[in-house]
This record gives sequence, C-alpha cells and structure tokens, in this order.
Amino acid sequence: MKKREITQMIPVAMLIILMIAGSFLSANFLTVNNFSNILQYAVESAFIAIGMTFVLLIGEIDLSVGSVMAFASVIAAKMALAKQNIILILLVVLLIGLVCGIINGFIITQLRVEPFMGTLVMMMVMRACTFLFTGGGPLTGSVDASFKQIIKGNIANIPIGIWYVVIAFVIAYLVTAKTRFGRHVYAVGGGEETAKLFGVRVERIKMMVYAVSGILAALSGLLVTARIGIGEPRTGYDYEMTAITICVVGGVSMNGGKGGVQGTFIGLMVVSMIKNLMNLMNIDVNGQPIVTGIIILVTALVVTRKAKGSGRELVREI
Repeated sequence: MKKREITQMIPVAMLIILMIAGSFLSANFLTVNNFSNILQYAVESAFIAIGMTFVLLIGEIDLSVGSVMAFASVIAAKMALAKQNIILILLVVLLIGLVCGIINGFIITQLRVEPFMGTLVMMMVMRACTFLFTGGGPLTGSVDASFKQIIKGNIANIPIGIWYVVIAFVIAYLVTAKTRFGRHVYAVGGGEETAKLFGVRVERIKMMVYAVSGILAALSGLLVTARIGIGEPRTGYDYEMTAITICVVGGVSMNGGKGGVQGTFIGLMVVSMIKNLMNLMNIDVNGQPIVTGIIILVTALVVTRKAKGSGRELVREI
C-alpha cells in the first residue's frame, strides 16, 4: 500500500478505534439516539470546518470564522426578535458572510498581507463590532417558533440538523472532486507558481475560497441563533481552532493541496464523538481540552507533511 493511501486511512482507523473504545467506556455511546445527538449538535462545527477545508487546501488559514459567526448570529437574532421574514434574515446573513470573506480575500490578495495577520485583523474587528452592536450583553426576547424550526424541525422523521450536515458535505465533496473550481483549489495549494503556469487565476480562486469560508461561518451563526433563541456576542469563541482541529484530524494538510472534505467529515465525527464521550464519562469541561490537545498533537505528527506537494499531478487534470 502506498504511503499516501496509508495516511488517508489514519483518520478512518482513529474513528474505528474511538467507536470500539467508546462502547467499553460508556453503555450509551453506541446508540442511535446518541449518534443522532452528535450529528445534530455538530452542524455549526461542520459548516465552519467545510469552509476551513477550502482555505487549508489553498495553503492558507482563516482565523475570522468564529467572529463572523458571532456577528451574523447577533444580527440574525436582532432581526428575528423584530419578527422579520426568515428569507430576509437568511439573505442578510449570507451577505454578511460574503462581504467578510471578500474583504479577507482582498486584504490577502491585493494588499499582500499574510493570511494569518489579515484574518486575525478581521477576527478582532468583527468581534468588536459584535459587542458594540449588542452593548456587550445578549439579545433576548421572544422569537417566532417558525424561526427556531430552522434547526429544530424534522424532515422524514430525521432531525433537520442531520440533513444539513449530510447535504453540506455532499455538496462540498462534489465541488472539490467534480468541478473545475475544486481542481483549481487543489492546484493552488499544490503550488501557486505551477498553477499559474497552467492558467489558474490564483487570486480569483483565493477570493472565492474566502467568500465560501465567510458564508459558511455566517450560516453557522444563523443556526446557533435558531438553536438557542437569543443573540449571544460570545458565540463562536475558539470555533476557528475547532475547525482547524477537525480538518487536521481528518487528514487535511495545513500546507495545502492534500486532504479533502471526506476526511473533514471523519474528523468532525472523531472530534464530536470525543467530546460526547467525555461528557458521557462526566469529565470536567475545563479538563477536556487537554485530552483534545493530546489527540491533535498525535494526529498532526502522524498525518501532516512538512512541505507542500508540487501539485503537478493535479494541474494535469485542469
């Protein structure tokens, strides 16, 4: 078996080992209801992780997703409390994500600011805007039951949150695996100069990728508001780290060009199941990050690579 194939199998092996270990550690772990709960409460993380996957695949990073999520969340809450139409709320949320993503892309591609610093600035600005908009406290009141049904409803007796996760990952997989845009994303991550030689418009791809990340982060904010029924300015703290963790555990390289959304889905399940198992075992919430951190470190040592691939195999398909 090739080394690359072995690397791709590591997240799957982790998932299997976790499921076996979990069945011994908690009698409630391997149950339909528990797995349903895991998926339902992983929706927001799933959306942000998918967006982060695209960003990591081009070899960059987006630290602003948690703050964009929070700002979209409080805007959605304000509109929902004012009994605004759900479609209008959705459009405004999408616009927020799109604008934030485009600004990130502009800062990075046109102003030539490093992605870490550029998105760090956006993270700080959007978090400040969130607190200024809310006055530092949560937006509370009574929202329509129909608004809460965005996340709490059922379709064909399956919680709508599960549908969101499945549909989001299917669409993301089709985009990365079956479209020209997806091939260009991998090409940029494999090597920008090589990609340019094959006619890839690198700056445009980056702008589109950051737009995708911003939109998915904003949608996560909408879903959080629908779930809890209030606008909480502290929403989204550390979600950028959660998203990166999910991607890395799923085998997505932070150097770009390696991995995919199928791995991100496995990473989402691994990270969500670990958190769920720790809750079932009544492990102190304050101590849970220690366990998660150790798992991230071990995974990063095994899965990631130190250098970018050349991208030549990928660009031949463009």
